[in-house]
Parts: sequence; structure tokens; C-alpha cells
Amino acid sequence: MRKTVVKLAQVYTPMIRFVGGRHPQIKHSGGVKCHPCTVDGLLPGSEGCVPVGEFLSKQKPFQVFSYRSSKSSGQSGVASSPAGSAAAELAEKNRSRYAFVERPLKNNELDSIFELPARFRYKPISDLEAEAINGGGAL
Repeated sequence: MRKTVVKLAQVYTPMIRFVGGRHPQIKHSGGVKCHPCTVDGLLPGSEGCVPVGEFLSKQKPFQVFSYRSSKSSGQSGVASSPAGSAAAELAEKNRSRYAFVERPLKNNELDSIFELPARFRYKPISDLEAEAINGGGAL
């Protein structure tokens, strides 16, 4: 059936109906307020607030120390600068902390994931699932 002139003359009404009225627009004051989690009501730019540049200037530079086992000797790759000697001292101090020690297993410790109970193991892929994956995923 074709639409009649009367149907075409009707005003369009949207199909979506919104529940309730318009939501009120909240007026926010443009003033500076402290963050709710701040300590002692500290405001940005106040005396107790440290500028970012000043904070970053006091930070120590990030250094990466290479891991060496306790069996290796010598200081290959460590610079002769004061920072390099400090890095070597720190690495020497931490060397025993990161050395592997052979020890027997304690209670409730495992040396392989294959010794875990069945509920903690990965479920193996079935032949049908592997065939679907290799075939592009479409069944």
C-alpha cells in the first residue's frame, strides 16, 4: 500500500521517549578549591605547594644496574666516574641478595606448574577447537 496524503502530512514524532524531565545544570563556581584528598587544605600555588620544576630538580637521576651473579668477578661495564663507583658499591652490596641459592622446597611449594591441582591447570585445546582456529575461526 502507498502512503496517503494524510499520513505524509503528519508531524514526525521520535520513537524514543525519555523518562523524567530535563536534568538541572549545576552552576560551578570558578574559584580555586582544595582537592578532597589533600592534606591540611593545601591549595595549588600556596606556600606549602612545591612547584614541579623545583621538585624534579631535587630528584636523583634514574640509574639502571646490570644484574650479575655472585660467581662473576670483575667490574666490566662500570664507568670510572664517581657515579660509576657508587653504582659498583651498590651492586656489590646487593649481589648477595639476588644470588640464587639451591634449597629444598618448603611445605606447599612446587617446582613445576604441572604439579598443580587440576583446577589450576590450563584446559587443553580439543581437536575440534584446534581445527576451528586453524580454519580461520568460522565453523
